[in-house]
Amino acid sequence: MNYRTFEELTEARRHGVPGTRCEALRRVAPAVRDAITAEGECLAYHTCELATGPYPTKFAFGGHASSPLPFVFLRNQMQIVQFEDFDGVRRTLLFQPLDYMQVEKAPYYAHLKARFGDFVSYKLMAKFHGTVESWLEHYGLTPEDIDYLSYDHLHVTDLRKWLAGERPFFPRAKLLVQKAEWDLVHDLHPLQRPWFVPGGAEGIPEDRVLTFEGDAFLGKGVALIHTPGHTVGNTSLVAVTGEGVYVTSENGVGPESYVPEHSRIGGVAKAARTFGYEVVLNSNSVELILDQYASMLLEKGIASPSPHDPTYPAFMPSFVFTAHWSAPGLAPTFEPPQVRWGRIEPTRQAA
Repeated sequence: MNYRTFEELTEARRHGVPGTRCEALRRVAPAVRDAITAEGECLAYHTCELATGPYPTKFAFGGHASSPLPFVFLRNQMQIVQFEDFDGVRRTLLFQPLDYMQVEKAPYYAHLKARFGDFVSYKLMAKFHGTVESWLEHYGLTPEDIDYLSYDHLHVTDLRKWLAGERPFFPRAKLLVQKAEWDLVHDLHPLQRPWFVPGGAEGIPEDRVLTFEGDAFLGKGVALIHTPGHTVGNTSLVAVTGEGVYVTSENGVGPESYVPEHSRIGGVAKAARTFGYEVVLNSNSVELILDQYASMLLEKGIASPSPHDPTYPAFMPSFVFTAHWSAPGLAPTFEPPQVRWGRIEPTRQAA
């Protein structure tokens, strides 16, 4: 894989004092955005809804939401991105292709299922929109068309269906993953285990995994930026489109996480005003909470203003906060609409 890095980001991360590192990342964000946009736009960027499910309110907005309701609802969505790499080859990347029927095997969600039962879990709390397979069919793609799979991090992720075994679903795709995240998932700390599918990364052949450290500028209009915090190997997708620069991760659950002073979720704007918070974290992981704040400032600085409401950044979460009948009063202040930019084409078949 031929990719580029960003020396200014590498330098900014070398600061040992958290506050200094935070300010350094904030300062270099516009230069990183300019470097990515200077190469041009990606060929296509489409978001694809997969499933909606519950998530603890206390985590979604860093503990600042004042609602007594235990859950907000997050909608998982995959990004299909096509771009021209630096060798001039059209590539297809699936970002966050979740095998969502395996999510329940992560201990946290296994506990919820045992507590509420199948009917409540699947009929009342969860909603299924589409599958990875159905979205590929919708766009006329086959598994052979896919060059790369990547994730912002590996919480609730099971890769075995896609990449393991004698007949994996994706016969030629490579997994792009931070080395730190790949090492992490193979040796979890007990406090990390509730959010990972046991064995979800086992049995993947070494030649199907491309690890990298730091940032990977993959081609025209597409980069993977290291944004540690939610996990040590958290990575954000940056996609340059004709609508602007979109950023995707789960460091925040919605665009309002990056401008909390505008949030209508009870308690969130008050916390921003009281303590001067510029972002509000998705905080179910606490090992790198200071880095997560800095990473969100970096994401905020790279993203364009939303083409639908410039008050908010063009942040397209991998798990986006959405309204649900069982959580009255817990609805997003601004929910980004689905993106359908550019034309997705079958690349392998054409070749």
